[in-house]
Amino acid sequence: MTQTPQKTGLTAAERQYPLPPSRLDVSVYRDPDRYRAEIEAIFHRSWFPVHPSSDLPTARDFLTWDQLGQSVVITRLDDGSVAAWHNVCQHRGARLVDGSGHCGRARFTCPWHGFVYDLEGAVSSVPLRESFDEDALRGLRSPAVRVREWGGWIWLTLSGAAPPLEDYLGEIGRQLSGYGLEGFSTRFRTSVRLKVNWKIVMDAFSETWHVPFTHRDTLAGMVMWRDAVIRLASPHSWMTLPIRGFTQRAAASADHRESHLCHYLVFPNTIFSCFPTHLQMWSAWPVSVDETLLCAYEVVGPPPAGRTEEEWLRHNERDWRQFLDVLGEDSEVINNIATVAGSLGFRHSMLNTAESRLTAFHREVAERIGEEESA
Repeated sequence: MTQTPQKTGLTAAERQYPLPPSRLDVSVYRDPDRYRAEIEAIFHRSWFPVHPSSDLPTARDFLTWDQLGQSVVITRLDDGSVAAWHNVCQHRGARLVDGSGHCGRARFTCPWHGFVYDLEGAVSSVPLRESFDEDALRGLRSPAVRVREWGGWIWLTLSGAAPPLEDYLGEIGRQLSGYGLEGFSTRFRTSVRLKVNWKIVMDAFSETWHVPFTHRDTLAGMVMWRDAVIRLASPHSWMTLPIRGFTQRAAASADHRESHLCHYLVFPNTIFSCFPTHLQMWSAWPVSVDETLLCAYEVVGPPPAGRTEEEWLRHNERDWRQFLDVLGEDSEVINNIATVAGSLGFRHSMLNTAESRLTAFHREVAERIGEEESA
């Protein structure tokens, strides 16, 4: 039986929500100057999962990552490690590499004037070298980008000052480590453009209160949305969500990762929505102050005991179709917000205690761009 929002009183989980009600001025979504400050102070200084490691299966494979007004080349080196560097020629700023593929000769040639770069972004050959200042060419390379492989994903940070990835992830990293993600594989992916500010997208995926309204026919009968337990792990957050007919069967001593849907926000823009044997992951990439690209993936572990690979694949396909249905429902509501985003009647967002993760998220954003507390 589907839970309904008309139930009176708060559940035990709801009585323990960690933050009080708050309010946001609508300028946090509309102000282009604030948006630019967020890109510089947050996105240029955070770690992100940008591609599954399996997108670079063999040595000398490469791909390009184009988000946040940046372009980065990521390569698999001969020793199996990965390198990353800005996709821009140091001669006169041409784009060096497009798309993805295999670079058997381990060299990339600038399409404009023929400067040659190795797999790590160092200049290995310069046409008409004698005509340049030799001091300017010595050690020339495209600036490196910090990169790590962790949990089956390639992670980047554009900052030289960001802490090591494991330190950045903190408790969220320890939680995700329990799933053995290195043994998972990415089976499906999609992307959708949403006509709203990136923080509206993150808000939409960080609370359960909308489930019985937006997802009445897809999620409301499956997840026990009023029994979500919220935890804050600044700058990140997470919640455990009971699954109807599954969580009740788990042993009382079972780890929550084995018995619940666990929903992790890796600040600022990525969600890992983890079931015990598979997950959906998505990242919200700002395109402009009022446009966001949402990239989503279905990532699955090995077949559970008693299931063949074929049965598991069919199960994964059903899960992915349901996820696309849920994403379509969210996207419709989110894009409809765009039609009233400039309304004179929209001055504030009110957040209740069930939206504590949103309050914590917006406080973190405000702190990082040097504002007074905004939530």
